[in-house]
Amino acid sequence: MANASVDLQDVDVDVICLSVSPPLIRRGRVTLHRAGSFEVTLEGPEPALEPGMRIVLDGGPDRDLRIKGRIAEREGARLRVETEGVVPPDKRSFPRMYGGIHVRYRVLAGDPAGKIASAWVAGKDVPGEEGAWRVPDPFMDFSGTGLRFEDQLCCAKGDRLLMELALPSSEERWRATARVVRVDPIRPEDVEGREEGKGTSAPTHQVAVQFVDLPTEATEALTAFGMRIQDALLKT
Repeated sequence: MANASVDLQDVDVDVICLSVSPPLIRRGRVTLHRAGSFEVTLEGPEPALEPGMRIVLDGGPDRDLRIKGRIAEREGARLRVETEGVVPPDKRSFPRMYGGIHVRYRVLAGDPAGKIASAWVAGKDVPGEEGAWRVPDPFMDFSGTGLRFEDQLCCAKGDRLLMELALPSSEERWRATARVVRVDPIRPEDVEGREEGKGTSAPTHQVAVQFVDLPTEATEALTAFGMRIQDALLKT
């Protein structure tokens, strides 16, 4: 498992930005690494990469390296990036892609017959206060069958969830239900360089969920988005 404390200087990486659509992927090289930040020199200037955008550095199949960050400064082909954490390897046989999937969710309790879940997917309002909804960081692993995201510990394995999803740069929203299949604590070494001052809002766990009821068009859109990312990676 890679972590942000290793010596990353002079390492070739894919710089993956999902703040834009289609995904922007460029080759680069880490030229300077300090605790909490690093500098990347791209193969050429890329004006579309702007300060504030979220990116992932991926070392490719031959190197277990995937680090999240935020562009703090761009000058020509040079990026200065603030580290936000390490993305752990996927434990599944078929790894998910990672993307800026916008999600809100809430734990569904007291619905043994599934009436609330069915009403939610059908587009109807559900009982409960608005504050019950959670909005995790959009940089998460995804596929047409499930998600893995970071959040505080507010659900457990086996819990059912109501969810709403959207792809980057899209106004379309899809409703779904899901079941929590895994909840893992975030290791301290995987969060080196996270922004301080977030208090209790900082994520503490990785939550993996499997869709139970997801519209066909949403499955197709997630699959197509993943293929676009794969195509962009193959062209780098």
